[in-house]
Amino acid sequence: MGKAVDNKVDQFRYVKNRIQMLNEVVSSMDPDHMDMEDYNRVLEMIEQLQLKMARFKQDWQKDE
Repeated sequence: MGKAVDNKVDQFRYVKNRIQMLNEVVSSMDPDHMDMEDYNRVLEMIEQLQLKMARFKQDWQKDE
């Protein structure tokens, strides 16, 4: 695994990088040749990012 992301700057960088990666994955897909496996892969990436962002939000709220 990677190192812990435990401050706001690193957390935002993490989110930004994940969004860029998601964009690259989606941009590389051909909508005419997508199947359910491709769709589920993108959905899983989005769900994982959403979970991570919810965790970061909790961290940020503790710091306020």
